[in-house]
Amino acid sequence: MKALITASFSADGLARLRRHMEVEYDDWRTSKRIYYDGRKFAARITAAGADVLIVETDLAHDEVIDACNLKLIGCCRGDPINIGVERATARGIPVLFAPARNADAVADLTIGYMLALARHIFTVNTLLKQGKMRFESTADYLAAYERYGGFELGGVSVGIVGFGAIGRGVAQRLHGFGSRVVAYDPLVAAAVCRAHHAEPMGLDDLLRCADIVTVHCPELPETQGLIGADQIRRLKRGSYVLNLARASIVDEDALYAALVDGHVAGAALDVFQDEPVQPDNRFVRLPNVLVSPHLGGATRDVVRHQTDMIVDGIEAYLRGERPLHIVNPEVLTRGREA
Repeated sequence: MKALITASFSADGLARLRRHMEVEYDDWRTSKRIYYDGRKFAARITAAGADVLIVETDLAHDEVIDACNLKLIGCCRGDPINIGVERATARGIPVLFAPARNADAVADLTIGYMLALARHIFTVNTLLKQGKMRFESTADYLAAYERYGGFELGGVSVGIVGFGAIGRGVAQRLHGFGSRVVAYDPLVAAAVCRAHHAEPMGLDDLLRCADIVTVHCPELPETQGLIGADQIRRLKRGSYVLNLARASIVDEDALYAALVDGHVAGAALDVFQDEPVQPDNRFVRLPNVLVSPHLGGATRDVVRHQTDMIVDGIEAYLRGERPLHIVNPEVLTRGREA
């Protein structure tokens, strides 16, 4: 067997995989190339002589699957949206994936944003460094304390919309701060919420009671516009909104209006309708909004997580066992398409 890996992989993971097969490693972050064209990608796989394909950003849809003689596909994503899973399944090709590979990374950044908003960290830092915050008298100190003192996370209620791996990670971290955590997710049992230190709650009640609302839903038809104009106006006045999930879940126009008129005190956004976000984006220009260019799940540790999950799965498959993270386990019990 030979593997072509265009995903980012750890050195340890490459060494493990090379014990089982020849490996050609062509990390997309190094090559700065993403295969969107199925014919070009199929030609690349065929030229490599690979029957194991491991991708992160490249598109391996039906055209690629039909043109190549693949025996296994590994997708280093939580949702293998870049893989033609139905076609792979029809051809008996196992598809491995990496659920929650970046959950800790996004949960960490969420807490960082909450602390930064609560304590005005970036504002104070910027004002001091730019010489715009000076202390000539006691009155200057008192004015700064009054304006930028902020609040503690342990003294507020945090509403988590979407209680999957990331939402639970946020709740777990907030438990250490002593926050009251409420959660909305119609697909998660109340007992699961409580087990992760969160009180299950309907969406409207959550919006009305939370001081901070943080969004962690997947992008699905039923979550499109979940936080619309009506929901934003139901937020407690002076509350904060964080979106590190997908821009389509929150009505950007309504959120922008609420940030400008003060109904929402501040926000932290890692996702935008127009990405990559640019400096002239209207949210970037607002002083009460913290921004990042969709970096929530981009830590170096995520590469290790996704590598370990995929290599663990391949080794299990080679031992004749069911991989832990396989999209189409039914292919393990029937033969490949001729």
